[in-house]
Amino acid sequence: MTRIIILSDPHLSPTHGFFWENWLLVRDAAARIEAACTIVNGDLCIDGPDSDAEMEFAAQALRGLPGTVLPLPGNHDVGDEPPGQDVRQLIDESRLARWDRFIGADRWRHDLDGWTLLGVNAQLFGSGLARETEQTDWLDAALADSRGQRIALILHKPLFIEQADEADPTIGSMGLAPRRDLMRRLAGADTRLIVSGHLHTHRDRVVEGIRHLWVPSCAFAGSHGYPDDPACGFLTLDLDGDAVTTAAIRPQGLVSHDLAAIKQHGRYKFLREMPPCPPELGSATQLALEQASR
Repeated sequence: MTRIIILSDPHLSPTHGFFWENWLLVRDAAARIEAACTIVNGDLCIDGPDSDAEMEFAAQALRGLPGTVLPLPGNHDVGDEPPGQDVRQLIDESRLARWDRFIGADRWRHDLDGWTLLGVNAQLFGSGLARETEQTDWLDAALADSRGQRIALILHKPLFIEQADEADPTIGSMGLAPRRDLMRRLAGADTRLIVSGHLHTHRDRVVEGIRHLWVPSCAFAGSHGYPDDPACGFLTLDLDGDAVTTAAIRPQGLVSHDLAAIKQHGRYKFLREMPPCPPELGSATQLALEQASR
């Protein structure tokens, strides 16, 4: 059996520390688990598309997680694919370059005991950027090279909310055209599992023979009203041949923050617009971050 830790949507910031205490609890709980790798599935930041300092802070905060650390970008890291939830923060080359500089690759392959984990940049699908084509070519090659392996695809946004043929545009999931193209590619491989974050909700169900797993947020509770579990936490994933077992981990003291209340019920549209409230780092944490940045 191989164990994986999956964290998602921590929303870290050196200037807006609303969720820092949650991160410390999640980080410490994860550190007590023996795992082959830790996936951090997007939205590491609050204002990553426009802040070097925020991206650097998030990169430092990830250090020390168990096993191989495998981050992926979300819309709060590199911007959203068009039309996006904020036209001022759409994905572009400069924002991708910031991720590259501070975090590293925005896609990866990781092989574990008969499984191939393929992490991709969800924000590229439908972006029209050159890197979208590069990622598609990379994915095709990785799927072809993984014949005989069970495939798990990991990305920040879910492919869809309820059904694969839903067509209404939404900021909650991938658009119809890129979704159809991606699903066609995945159908040619032994795709068993698709893991996503973004919606701050824990959901686990099988649609058209593929298991779709939504990972809860480390930061604040889901507020979309889906009939699932919006509480904060993280997941462990145990791979044992064909068997995949998951568990939701909610460390004692973890707060499922209400985002609307934090943003003062409409006074602020985005967290980045709020007055600064730096996290209480504490001397030991501050020293660790400073040492990691050297």
